[in-house]
Amino acid sequence: MKSFGKVSNFVSSLLALILVFGAGGGVSAYSSELTQKQKEAYHKQYVEIVKEVNAEYPNANLEVVPLHKFSEEDWVEPDEFRKLAIARANPTVTITESVPAEGPSLGVQVVSKTKSATIDANGTAVTISITGSFETEYNPYANRQVFAGINSITSKASKGTWTQTGYVPRLIDGGRTYEITVGGKLTLNGITSNHNITVEFYCSATGGVS
Repeated sequence: MKSFGKVSNFVSSLLALILVFGAGGGVSAYSSELTQKQKEAYHKQYVEIVKEVNAEYPNANLEVVPLHKFSEEDWVEPDEFRKLAIARANPTVTITESVPAEGPSLGVQVVSKTKSATIDANGTAVTISITGSFETEYNPYANRQVFAGINSITSKASKGTWTQTGYVPRLIDGGRTYEITVGGKLTLNGITSNHNITVEFYCSATGGVS
């Protein structure tokens, strides 16, 4: 009976190992056990997948991060990577509007305000915070404060790596509104996607910006 118990324990341990490593003996793409050769093979497949996605969605302009910049959690099965790439090629962007704020007084003022835009790629949401620093001044003809210029436009992401590539401002509504399109690159899950996000900043009658 003791001998049978030892065999039973051995079989149980063997089954546990099979469950961990997979019956086929393969290594999970999520595991840090991937060899350098396996990573190189996966990366080549990722590059081909992104080429196919860009061909299907011409406005996507996706890029694959260089192999040496992949983190361990970026390594996924090619089929999963394809799903991520397609989602990044078709994101939805939602702008969060802010409550108008009143300015302290009339005359030349420097006012900063942050607007938020959420990029949602099939459930993976990243918030881009866009901060504008503006000058406002009193316009006697309109009898109110209006925008006089931009000191700076900066932006950052809640996750991944965001690189701002520039911005294009448009002053409209008699100087009361700045429509600003911010360009940037978001790197997440081994994929870099290009985005142009348009937000509007409003100047109140007393120089507050919302």
